[in-house]
Parts: sequence; C-alpha cells; structure tokens
Amino acid sequence: MDIARELLRERYFTNLKQSDDLFVGIELELPIVHLTGDAVDFSVVVALFDEMVEKLPLSIEKTDDNGQAIQLISDDTDDRILFEVGYNTLEFAFDKADKIGQVEMRFLTYLAVIQPFLKERHHLLTGLGVNPFWDKNDNRPVASPRYEMLLAYLKLGAAREDVRVSQANYCAFIQGSRVQLEVTADNLIATLNAFNAIEPVKAWLFANSYLWNGQLETLISRDVFWEGSIHGVFPENVGVFPEAFADEAAFLDYLMKTALFTRTSDQDTYYFEPIQAVDYFNHDEIPAFDLAGNDLVLTPSPYDFNAHRSYQYQNLTARGTVECRSSCAQPMSASFSVAAFHLGLMQALPVFEALITNHAFYEDYGRDYPELRRRFSAINLSPEEVEDAAKLAQDLLDLAAIGLDKRGFGERKYLAPLYQRIETKENPATKALRLLKAGKTLSEISEIFADGKDI
Repeated sequence: MDIARELLRERYFTNLKQSDDLFVGIELELPIVHLTGDAVDFSVVVALFDEMVEKLPLSIEKTDDNGQAIQLISDDTDDRILFEVGYNTLEFAFDKADKIGQVEMRFLTYLAVIQPFLKERHHLLTGLGVNPFWDKNDNRPVASPRYEMLLAYLKLGAAREDVRVSQANYCAFIQGSRVQLEVTADNLIATLNAFNAIEPVKAWLFANSYLWNGQLETLISRDVFWEGSIHGVFPENVGVFPEAFADEAAFLDYLMKTALFTRTSDQDTYYFEPIQAVDYFNHDEIPAFDLAGNDLVLTPSPYDFNAHRSYQYQNLTARGTVECRSSCAQPMSASFSVAAFHLGLMQALPVFEALITNHAFYEDYGRDYPELRRRFSAINLSPEEVEDAAKLAQDLLDLAAIGLDKRGFGERKYLAPLYQRIETKENPATKALRLLKAGKTLSEISEIFADGKDI
C-alpha cells in the first residue's frame, strides 16, 4: 500500500457529500486602504475590531500574540471576519448558505459598521484584488503561528533559482473572491474539469489585480505571485490543471505531485523546503525550521498530511468542497458576482459540460488551459481576442442565469455587473487603468471601487 496516496485519499475523499443539495460557501478578501496614500494605520484597524464587537453580534474567536483580536465569529451563524495573512486585508468567511441573498444581507450589515468607522479615519475597505498601496504598507504577517510560518516559508524562495518572484510577502497584499461548492463522488471530476476549462475566460471577466507601481505586465498579478513563488516550484501545486482528469484515480495521481511544507500541532509549527507527497516517505530526515528560525530535523510522519494544502484554482478541500479560488476580489457592488456565476453553472453542470465541449472558442484557441489563462490575463488583448472571450463569457452567463433561475431565489441579479462587462468589453482591471490614465488617483479609484459608482 502507498501510504502517501492513502493519506491523501482519506483527507480529501472521505468527506464528499452524499446529497445533491447545492449549498454555497463564500469568502471575500478585501484590502484596507489609507486614502492619504500612506501606509495603513494599524491603530485604526485594531480599533475597528473593537468597534465591530461593540456594535455587531460578533465575539472574539482568536487573538494574536499581542492579545489583539484577529478573528471574530458571529453569535448567530458561523460567519467569521478576520485579518487575512496581514493586517491590511479583511476576510469575510461566510457560513455556508442555500441562498446568496442571505449572505449579502449579513455582509451589508457588517459594512454598515465597518465603512463609516474607517472613513472617519481616512481609511476604506475597497474592491480591488491588490492593495493599491501595497508598496507603502507594512505587510508584516499577523502575529500568529499560522501566518508567521507562511511568510517565513515563502521567504525560503529567495535562495532558489526556480522561484521567479521577489515579493515573498505577496499574500499580505493580494485579495481574492472564493466560492466553495459542495460536490459528490459522482460529480467531483466533472466539476473540476468543467470549471478548469473556463479559466481563460474567467481571467478576462474577473481580472482585477493589476500591480500598481509594479513591473508585471498582467491584469492578474495574483496568478504570477502564486505560480512564481515557492508554492509553484512544483507546477501541480498551484494554478490551472493542464488537462482534464479521466477519473478519480487520475486526480489522485495529480495530488501525489503536490507539496508538503509544514508540520503543525497545538504546541509547535515547523516549515521546510517543499517535498512532493509521492516522495515524502522516501526521506528519513527532513531539515526544518521553527518560527524563531532555528534549525531542526523532522522525521516524516503520517500526521504531517493533516497539514497538506495545495493551491490549484479548482481546489478539492478536506471539507468535501471544490473551492474555485482564481477570481480576484471584485468591486464592492459586484461582490457576489463570482459566487453567482459559479453557482449558476454548477446548477446546470451537464449542460455546462456540453457547452464547453463544443464551443468555438476552444476550436480557435485550443485547450492549453494554463497558457490560455496567461494569454487572457494580458493588458493588451487584440480586439478579436476580447470579442472571442466576450462571446464565451456571454454563453456562460446565459447558462448561469438559467441555473440561478432554476434555483428560484432571484439570484440572476448578481450577474448584472458581468453582463455590463460584456457590453462594454471592459473588466475591472482595464476600467481602473482607464480611470488612472484619465487622471484619477489611486485613492479616488479605491473610492469608486468601494461605493459602486461608475462601475
């Protein structure tokens, strides 16, 4: 028996759902910006958590090493609001729901407290996939073992020739919009394959992480950071699947090429150079580091697979969900467009599969999904490329709308911003660049992307 393979099977396949009932999990990461153009004032964001506990039905769930609240939990649901990696990003991890509207209502309740508090102090929560002042902010990790380990691990890439990005702290200044879909053993592979196949058009439709004042010629810097960091040393560990999976065994073969890089317990957290799962138990010893940077040696253990995590853009989680995680954070007025898009297509999965099997887009451009994702993330697409991406996006949106209508909860409305992008042939990133060229400052663009005007 291959121990590593069985450990991965147990971790990821035992919690697959038995029912076809479709719930949705939504996670929104949003940057906090200082509208003066300076670094975020940590005293403001610290006080924000106190304000939320005082005025909302929220309780402190976690504190950092300094005793500061870093994660709040709702008294009524399993909603959580937390600092994500650093103190400049707020994440809303919503309890799973059967209706998007339930989540939206709670989100607006939270924002009604958060935004006035921040605005009074010249700060703002906005809908961009990169903090516009990333290069001015203090991007230190949240003072907790999980995040300190993560950034220390990313810094190991500085000594490696196969790491292509220099900003090891990128996780502290990029933001995404993630949706988790419950899957069964019967539809898992179809779900992974179908959503993976549309990564090129999603790149065009949801692009919103241009790296302001950076040197990256892309509208989705998040991809470059994930794939070019130490996380991407093994290409199977991140990004787009290069081809469709024939069955569960083929997908498990792929997972065997993903990496382990940490061991965690209640007492200690260690990290080490990435090792593929297939090779893990071939090591008698693993050189590692503790959070203080001290060297030590670990012996591989089955327990280590409890901390296994990979970062594919269609990611099977230990909770038995497929997490679609490639989309950038969206303008605030379109916060739930990503969830609605995926949920509607999932509702119509067999028709979705048929659509992408026969669509002219793939006849023209082929099926090198990683390369197509990069191609349609480019800043300067040709008019023909934009038109072709928009045509596929239109067909997908129409199908998603049908799927949402079938659910019967009035969720089609969340697709409206996406239809507008098809009409204008403009995604959030190109919109922001146009505003910048027209003379808007990054602070003004942040305000526009926060309040929904002109989006």
